[in-house]
Amino acid sequence: MNEGLLCECRMPLVWRAAAPDEDTRQAMMREAALLLTAINQMEGGHETEPGADNRRLDRLEAKLDLALHLLARALEATAPGEARRVRLGAEVVEWEETDAPAAGAALVLELRPSEALPLTLKLPAVALAPMAGLARAGLAGVSEALNDALVQFVFRRHRQAIRARVG
Repeated sequence: MNEGLLCECRMPLVWRAAAPDEDTRQAMMREAALLLTAINQMEGGHETEPGADNRRLDRLEAKLDLALHLLARALEATAPGEARRVRLGAEVVEWEETDAPAAGAALVLELRPSEALPLTLKLPAVALAPMAGLARAGLAGVSEALNDALVQFVFRRHRQAIRARVG
């Protein structure tokens, strides 16, 4: 489900060639799922759906989880590079890049999906064949929690873009 759904955003993104070990990879995915879940919960506050009290409690819980995570991580000082156009999906990330990584290279992508939060999302990935001026990476092997959070994030951003175009 949502295999082809992508959202296009401007956000800081850098990549580095790296092949994290399995423990590091799992830790990255847990942290990424936590961050995206918190963003999804907080951004969900702008939508009107039934059961507002339950959603408020969910958002409060997500904010508390994130506050504890922020404290543990001691707030990163700098953003990962300049903002660029990024197309994000649950299985693929594409971004503007003149010097794209070679297809098949193991990568770690570092991006900031929300301006409101000073945390960098780190995703283990594998470089896909680049296109003209566009680097691409696959997110195969992500955890179920991270996949769910990515799908929700991408769907929400995609829906926001449609609403913005329609008026």
